[in-house]
Amino acid sequence: MVLTKEQLNHYKRHIIIPEIGQEGQKKLLDSTVFVYCENTDSLRPLAYYLAALGTGRIFCDLKDRRGADSLFAEVIDLNNDTAIDYLHENNYAKDFSEIHDIEKNRPQNSYRIVLGNLNFIKRLAAKLLNDEFIPTIISVNSQWKGTLQTFQNEEMFKNLIDSLNAENTENSSAFLANALSSTLCAIECVKLCLNIGNIKKDMLFFDLFNMEFNQTESNANLFKFLDEDNSMDIKHILADAKVLIVGTGGLGSPAAYGLTMAGVGNLGLLDFDKVEESNLNRQVLHSFSRIGMSKSKSAEFLLKKINPNINIETYITELTKNNAEKMFSKYDVVIAAVDNIPTRYLINDTCFILNKPYAEAGVLRFDGTATTIIPHEGHCYRCLYPNVNSSNLSVDNGVLGPVPGVMGFIQAAEAIKILSGFGKKLKNKILLFDSLEMDFNIIDIDRNPQCPTCGK
Repeated sequence: MVLTKEQLNHYKRHIIIPEIGQEGQKKLLDSTVFVYCENTDSLRPLAYYLAALGTGRIFCDLKDRRGADSLFAEVIDLNNDTAIDYLHENNYAKDFSEIHDIEKNRPQNSYRIVLGNLNFIKRLAAKLLNDEFIPTIISVNSQWKGTLQTFQNEEMFKNLIDSLNAENTENSSAFLANALSSTLCAIECVKLCLNIGNIKKDMLFFDLFNMEFNQTESNANLFKFLDEDNSMDIKHILADAKVLIVGTGGLGSPAAYGLTMAGVGNLGLLDFDKVEESNLNRQVLHSFSRIGMSKSKSAEFLLKKINPNINIETYITELTKNNAEKMFSKYDVVIAAVDNIPTRYLINDTCFILNKPYAEAGVLRFDGTATTIIPHEGHCYRCLYPNVNSSNLSVDNGVLGPVPGVMGFIQAAEAIKILSGFGKKLKNKILLFDSLEMDFNIIDIDRNPQCPTCGK
């Protein structure tokens, strides 16, 4: 047996995916990732998803270490298979000196992630170029925008670093673009480690404000792209906002985290389930120490630790026709973060009756979908899926841990745009995400005039 009995249960949603299996999970457990981030807040979502995947060792180079020790404890509680520490030569030597020449080489099956704004990465340039080259993922972000590119070739990596040094720029990173970048970087790490899919050799540009995703072979437009970011002060709007998240699992965890970091003042967390070991490969608000606890209460515990000022109301109950309208009526926006069709229909119909906008998403294996539904203005969920027989759908499907993270952060971005009135939303559109290709495709959809919920 490649994995222990406990690990088989812990990672079963990974193991049942043929491209991963036990052998692939073992490779992840034996991998090492070197992370360069500006501070604890920028590191947190990346550390969560790397640990949830089962990354064996994470070494962190942080400009600002405040709060990092507490974060490291959270990461180990999320997955005690993962070791996380600062990137010190002394610690590094202690762990690997017996089998590696630490002055010249990194451990085998090791990767590097560089995540932050342009100025931070420029300040790292000399250090990055002097280190022994290993496959490197770089994500630059600012406010609503970000980029992603993976380098297996040292010359291409040096070309990018040189181009960054040639420009004088001023920009600052923001939590939501950083959070999405983090999950994308974690996915690229899996693909490098397991040699599956196609890594992002060309630069991916994403803009959550306008919900646009593009890629190019050239980084010539990088500075203009980030410099033209949309920034506005919406904290006063978000402070009074009320968002209900139905489900605090793979989708609900990142959505709740994103809204908490954004400054949404009031969250409702609805989930009837309890934390299980098999949840922890993707549901990053939970942990080993809270197995058996209500997911709503477990999520509240960590969110209040991150932001003690947020108001959270938990609902440890099953969503039904009898209680849906009463609960939904208290909130401005709903996030549907559930894994079954009947509950999706119930959320859709209730939001239509109450005229409540909501963000919907779904995931399976390496793929995800997302859409935003504004009642009486565009399509609804039944327009997309008018008659799905849920009895034919398996509830024990595999899913790569960071994929629901990508979709959940997109749901959080959509909720913020609904609340603020700014930006382009996924109304009358559906976003399709293929993580193996790192491809985002947005297609237009029409309202169905024969829809049993919103049709004539």
